Amino acid sequence: MDRLDAIALFARAAETGSFSEAGRQAGIAPSSVSRRIVELEGWIGASLFHRTTRKLTLTEAGRAFYDRTQGVLLDLEEARVLAGDLENRPAGILRLTAPSSLEPHLTAAVGDFQARWSEVTVALAFTDRIVDIVGEGFDLAIRMGGLTDSTLRTRKIGAARRFLCASPDYLSRVGSPARPQDLTDHACLIFRSHPGYNVWRFASGSRAIDVRAAGRLCADNGNALINAARRGMGIVLAPEWLVGPYLSAGELVEVLPDYPPSPKLTPLYALHPYQRFVPPKVKSFADFLARRFAKGYDWARLHNGLSS
Repeated sequence: MDRLDAIALFARAAETGSFSEAGRQAGIAPSSVSRRIVELEGWIGASLFHRTTRKLTLTEAGRAFYDRTQGVLLDLEEARVLAGDLENRPAGILRLTAPSSLEPHLTAAVGDFQARWSEVTVALAFTDRIVDIVGEGFDLAIRMGGLTDSTLRTRKIGAARRFLCASPDYLSRVGSPARPQDLTDHACLIFRSHPGYNVWRFASGSRAIDVRAAGRLCADNGNALINAARRGMGIVLAPEWLVGPYLSAGELVEVLPDYPPSPKLTPLYALHPYQRFVPPKVKSFADFLARRFAKGYDWARLHNGLSS
């Protein structure tokens, strides 16, 4: 038995709570993971997991073993990188998850990054749900707005203005609201998975105005809401990376420009689970995005997913 390999598999199973997921990430069958864990337990002389048909949890001995071996695994990974002279040469598979609304910008960014670092393979997963980075085996996640997970390392990589906008056709048919309170008489396109309302906040000098925005269409995908707005189906509140190209092209126009959304900006963050040693592929890509999306980045320069 390769004990280091077995310890690494044990760590994956402990972090994901699943032999199947640990096997998927390692590229081996779940039965092989289970067999190696059993052999590891025999070598240690203690059970590492409580096993049920629905759940896999660490025993007290398993928790102690996990805590003590994490430093060893990190030391080995750092030694591998240093010995291979990879300190400044990103390589390997970078598993990245991001909101679907950022797809054109991130796809273009990945292409430029790989033109510089040809040994990096990027596996992109676009989704609007909050992904369990550790449990699902991702190296990096891009998220927007407020953050709640304090166990992840976080870096701000950019920010974009938020716009309230609609199509010229919608405004010609229904009319333009004169103040935020008028939005209650309009079809608002709501970012949520179930019908209901969102609270949209606007600034009027030093005063905040909250509006219960509601409408007949809601979606958990920002691109769907923007396409609905372009078709004249209502008014949408969205960041510039979604609406910038269409504002520039005149397909959408800003609504209530004298009452800016509050907050005015939506921040973007890169998050990763590495606490002690950050692989070069992760650090280099986060640095690259921070430079690319810095203040002054033109979110309207991508249209239909292609560089202009």
